[in-house]
Amino acid sequence: MKLLLALALLLPAAALGGGLEWEKQEVSIEWIEGGDKVAGEFRFKNVSDQPIRIRAVPASCGCIKATPEKRDYAPGESGVIPFTYAPKRKWGTRAYRVYVVTNEPGAPYEFRLVVTETRR
Repeated sequence: MKLLLALALLLPAAALGGGLEWEKQEVSIEWIEGGDKVAGEFRFKNVSDQPIRIRAVPASCGCIKATPEKRDYAPGESGVIPFTYAPKRKWGTRAYRVYVVTNEPGAPYEFRLVVTETRR
């Protein structure tokens, strides 16, 4: 039993079916008064040996809309989840959360979106 635990700790996450590997955990964007919605994206790669399905991408604010390019990603496949932010006209910097729910066990992936709204 101790040997199994020791081996599990030494194996890289990908060998254990590490799921999705993300380029960034936090994205910062800026909106300047008079502009339109702001767009960005979350980039990832499926580093597991199993297909992964993205089930939902909810956010902590209705001002953020995120939809993956597609739902299913094969092992080794990369993907992008584009998002748009609709300005709230509340000047200053605010942080929001974006969650990616997959068919993997456990909690969803969580990201921080930092938005600065600036007056002209």
